[in-house]
Amino acid sequence: MSNDPTPPNFLAALAGVGAVNEAVALPLERLFDDLPNLVFFIKDPQGRYRCVNRTLVERCGFAHKAALLGRRPGELFPSALASRYEKQDERVMQTGKPLLDQLELHLYPSGRRGWCLTNKYPLTTPKTGQPAGVMGVSRDVETHAKGEAARGFPELAAVLDHVQAHLANPPSVEELAEFSGLTAHHFGQLVERLFHITPRQLIMKIRLDEALHLLAQTDDSLTDIAVATGFCDQSAFTRHFRRMTGLPPGAFRAGKVVGA
Repeated sequence: MSNDPTPPNFLAALAGVGAVNEAVALPLERLFDDLPNLVFFIKDPQGRYRCVNRTLVERCGFAHKAALLGRRPGELFPSALASRYEKQDERVMQTGKPLLDQLELHLYPSGRRGWCLTNKYPLTTPKTGQPAGVMGVSRDVETHAKGEAARGFPELAAVLDHVQAHLANPPSVEELAEFSGLTAHHFGQLVERLFHITPRQLIMKIRLDEALHLLAQTDDSLTDIAVATGFCDQSAFTRHFRRMTGLPPGAFRAGKVVGA
């Protein structure tokens, strides 16, 4: 349960969109506050945070929820990231369709960096059906602590090492399935059961993790980093990097964002 001295207007945020009644809302708030590896938020149509959980507050470098409520992403995140989040929200509200399983790198004001799978859902007013905001969750993607204890991780540990050893010429999903001794179907099922991302997302994550390391820890040129991580040229590398992180590689390097 949250110990925040100024609790958010959680019930009003949900009641305002007709999402859930009070009997459900209070335990729901407590549930999200007790999940350290998951970010939860509700935004109004203007993109202001109306409800947040403790994890998001802490990752943004605040002590209390009240410091975050009422703010927009542009007041908290680098402009490129804020613009990306706002465009996602607008698309969800305009289309009425959720954004599901978006693998992205989150760079928080606290300095924390981490991969997440983000889902965003449109909220509408109960009477008119007009857009009333966005509700979202971002779950941490872990490929170590939880996976090692999970059944099936030993089979994939060698696969992860194989991808890491061949970053300049990344193996395909089919090649990795063959390397693991599994059919492509069963290999995909195993990856998704352990990591909750697709094999292609996993391969791209490993490649970009190495690129993040090289950007932060070396003076290698962007072209050299692109080649070292399996991209055909700097342009392709920049395009993929920006799509996954919201920032071009040069801006990331200039910011020297460190890992969590």
